[in-house]
Amino acid sequence: MRYYALITAACLCLAAASDIKSSYSLPSYISPCNKTDPNIHKCVEANIEALRPNLKEGVPSLFIPALDPLVIPPTCVNEEDQVKVTFKDIHIYHASDFALDQFDIDLVNHEVNLTIVFPLLRIKSTYNVNGKFLVVTFDESGPADGNYTNFRVFLGLKGSPYIENGEQHLKWEKETINTTVGESHVVLDKLFGNHTDITDKTNNLINENIQVIINDLQPVIQGVVSDFIFGIVNKLFSYYSVKQLFVS
Repeated sequence: MRYYALITAACLCLAAASDIKSSYSLPSYISPCNKTDPNIHKCVEANIEALRPNLKEGVPSLFIPALDPLVIPPTCVNEEDQVKVTFKDIHIYHASDFALDQFDIDLVNHEVNLTIVFPLLRIKSTYNVNGKFLVVTFDESGPADGNYTNFRVFLGLKGSPYIENGEQHLKWEKETINTTVGESHVVLDKLFGNHTDITDKTNNLINENIQVIINDLQPVIQGVVSDFIFGIVNKLFSYYSVKQLFVS
């Protein structure tokens, strides 16, 4: 009897999952692009502009979360070094104000290259510094606030086609990712507790060397960007077939 109950429960779960998947549909203001159109990037840009008014709150049917603010999971810097820096409660503002600087797609070879530019990003979070540097032992937490201009992401994607329910879908993998930042300014409050003078001097030192710090943070930045973009893209192409997204 228990065996049949388990089978029934499994069937109900599969049916529920099927209903959830079938409930997604492209928004009415999105026009599927023609995959043979030599100006397909213009169609993609037009769809982005049609989406833009909804990006702050997010577009669940396209698996796009709210972008202003965009909330991302905690991340750790220098995890294996003597000084460990962790950021949590990370909120990114103005992410919906991006521009698509380049978009090249080859659906025959399943390749996409794109460049996205964010004119201004403000990132607020809570930091924790834990460890020892020279003779100073740190274990401090506080608010972090940073402004970043001309944040540019170049991403190369390679798709692997597969068939599901008789329709072709694509699973995307990262081939290339590169990020650059124009100018940055970061403030870590309470870095030395209530010793504001030392905290201010340390923040000045950080900002004088901010480009070096950002270069060292490239693997972390690229990992966060990659996880976010591929999470959306692979969900999108898992739920929608190539035929639904790109007409012939």
